[in-house]
Amino acid sequence: MMFIFGFFLSCFNGIWAYGYLCWACGDGWRRSGSGNLLVTLFSLFIAAPVLAFSVIMPFFGGWIVVPIMQKYAWDHYCDSFPAFAILDARSYNDPSYTVNVAYFFMNQPSAGSPTQLFTYEIANTDGGDNWRFSLRSWDTAQSSIPLDFYPTLQAVHYNFYQLTIDGNCTLSANASAAGNTVDNTATVPCMTGTFDPSAHLHFNITSAVPLNSTLVSSYPAAVPNATSNLTIRDSNWDFGKYAPALALQELQPDGQLGHLILKTTVTAPHDSTELKVCVAGPEGRQGAAVQPEVFAPLGLVLMRQADYALYSTQPSSD
Repeated sequence: MMFIFGFFLSCFNGIWAYGYLCWACGDGWRRSGSGNLLVTLFSLFIAAPVLAFSVIMPFFGGWIVVPIMQKYAWDHYCDSFPAFAILDARSYNDPSYTVNVAYFFMNQPSAGSPTQLFTYEIANTDGGDNWRFSLRSWDTAQSSIPLDFYPTLQAVHYNFYQLTIDGNCTLSANASAAGNTVDNTATVPCMTGTFDPSAHLHFNITSAVPLNSTLVSSYPAAVPNATSNLTIRDSNWDFGKYAPALALQELQPDGQLGHLILKTTVTAPHDSTELKVCVAGPEGRQGAAVQPEVFAPLGLVLMRQADYALYSTQPSSD
């Protein structure tokens, strides 16, 4: 509909442009040298650019402006956030064993030079209602990851029958290993909650996610519990024929929306299988970017991005 309207508007503007050119090039102006010069200068430097814009942009603007804005959004919309994730889903023509993954980056040393940290994957663990969003690989040396960006929550489980979530954290098992790359680790439950994946997305999460410097011997006494209610402003986020789009915020006790946890931006230019998500995390908490308020919704968003990627890359039936 937009392109149809743009076509007729371009035609209408084209008629006006043609009329102006006929008037500007008419014989009447040629009897006065100064008048002819004035019209020529006005036509070249003012009228011609305006008329060209009014004829071209209504119909062709979508193909010209949208890619430019999409590229800018992809490159810069997350610059003010401490971290971001790129959700990379399987396309229609990819092998069935291709894994849907989320690549995590921190905007350090700068937003223009982000550092890729680790990768998570989403998997249907039983072919039914149970899914798992878990650590797949480290993309930089673990010892070089800042404490605030090191994920100890390394597995989130979703039960779509009961609409419950839970998660496990991985901790160092001895003092000499704390905060370093080690094989001597222990896994402990550190998150529970419920979620509603319907149009009005909602999460209720109770967690005690430790930093990587926490020893398993001191857990959970050394880590306070945190409870969060998260939701979105608009009653829709999952559009089927489009990539998921949401801004997830903390729901305050008075029912007002508060701190922004994460928000989706755009799919990658020329690649609808990738979706960029800006990550802030819960306000006032150390290690905010790797807390369950980030991982729990992100796994769900990756599931829906995977559905959209298959839809958007399937061959045309024409």
